[in-house]
Amino acid sequence: MKRLLYICLLSLLSITTGVSQSSWPSVNLKPKCYGDGPTYYTTRQLEMFESMSMESAVMRDVPKGAAVLVTNSFFGEHGWWEVCYQGQTGWVSKVHLTRKRITQQAPASAEQEDDEPGDDEPGDDQEQEPVISSTDEGFGVGFNPFLAQVSKMANFRSAPSTRSIVIRQLPIRTQLYVFSDQTTNEFYKVIDIQTGKIGWVSKSLIRRTGDADINYSGAFQSTGSTSEYNSEVIIRNKSSRKITLIVGEQTYTLAPHSAETKSLAPGKMHYVASAAGVIPTSGYQTFGSFQGYQWEFWIETR
Repeated sequence: MKRLLYICLLSLLSITTGVSQSSWPSVNLKPKCYGDGPTYYTTRQLEMFESMSMESAVMRDVPKGAAVLVTNSFFGEHGWWEVCYQGQTGWVSKVHLTRKRITQQAPASAEQEDDEPGDDEPGDDQEQEPVISSTDEGFGVGFNPFLAQVSKMANFRSAPSTRSIVIRQLPIRTQLYVFSDQTTNEFYKVIDIQTGKIGWVSKSLIRRTGDADINYSGAFQSTGSTSEYNSEVIIRNKSSRKITLIVGEQTYTLAPHSAETKSLAPGKMHYVASAAGVIPTSGYQTFGSFQGYQWEFWIETR
């Protein structure tokens, strides 16, 4: 009898223990970021680096539109911020961060997807406010340029949305420089070669005509060492036209026959230079820290 009671007690203990273990609460081990720094949002997919250099190890990718906690902005003048994302801390290029939350816009409706003139007139927008009036804010499309033409009349817009401002209407066969085969809301980011302006055109209205020339060795000439961490770049416009120069995510405009000095964060970046009536010139340039460079723009007639 005692033996039977002992066995029953052991069985009851094992059943009780099993129930107790199954009722333990689950522990959430998802990593978090702590601190009182401001929250910013990525304007494109970013690589998080181990240190303030694109030559350092990549710790992870941070998706476009992700919220990151800024933990150190002391080195912002050098182009880098330390941020925390999902419990991991590293360094990213600050030009790809914005205080405005990035929202995904719904694709255009079937009636609007071609975005031909007639949907609205230049400067005569619909009752709703334009989604965005800037050609560059939060819309990174990468860099893989090609040349194209408009296959039929199209709206040349200030942003990738049918609710943005129409800069002008492009006649059929208007020549375009397209920044990349990546789109935003089915719009290509382009340069209207006739005017030299940057804008957006519906993908369905563009026909590719050829590859864009890319200078992989760079067009900026070294001027020697400097005392500043950032690269000091002298830009000279020797032409009689206003030019637009894009270096990485920065856009500069220069008046005819003028010169300016810019400070750029070190690293490898693409560049595009354009002026009205001129096929843009583009390529890649590696800028070193404590180094100076110069770049000159003029127009050649062929």
